[in-house]
Amino acid sequence: MRWMTLPQTLAAFGLLLGGATVGAQSVPADTGSTIAQAAAQAALDLHNRARKDVGTAPLAWSAELATFAQKWADHLAKDEGCRMQHRPRSGPWGSSYGENIFWGSAASFSPKDAANSWYGEIKDYKPGILTGDNWYKTGHYTQMVWKNTTHVGMGQAVCPNGAIIIVGNYNPPGNYMGQSPY
Repeated sequence: MRWMTLPQTLAAFGLLLGGATVGAQSVPADTGSTIAQAAAQAALDLHNRARKDVGTAPLAWSAELATFAQKWADHLAKDEGCRMQHRPRSGPWGSSYGENIFWGSAASFSPKDAANSWYGEIKDYKPGILTGDNWYKTGHYTQMVWKNTTHVGMGQAVCPNGAIIIVGNYNPPGNYMGQSPY
């Protein structure tokens, strides 16, 4: 029998040590979307670095959310002329998830590029509660780090003109006015 030190034991079980997560969240081989496992992992890792910086728990990848995001990305690319728009809250395309959307002019953009774009809004974020005045410029970033969000899934589609749409869905959703993201 091989004995492990306490830090090794904690690391082996992915437990929390001093508020920081020991052990990474892994994306399953079947991501739930057209996004390859490595690309999904890179985007998830970026989300979780941003969350660690503000003290929120890491997100887990959800293949179910990724499938949901993929359907919307496909719809935007095929049926909506590659126009960026959020899902409605009701109707056949309705959603109760949080959502970030990215559009790029070339198919070479990755899910990590999308997450980097959303994270870039941190430059405009002033810690505190969300209001109608501060939400618009930072809503993608605040959804990434929202304290109660536990899962993310992403999908991507290439538009007929070669552009790319990347959709991220989050559960539970964030961005509640009058609340602080973390």
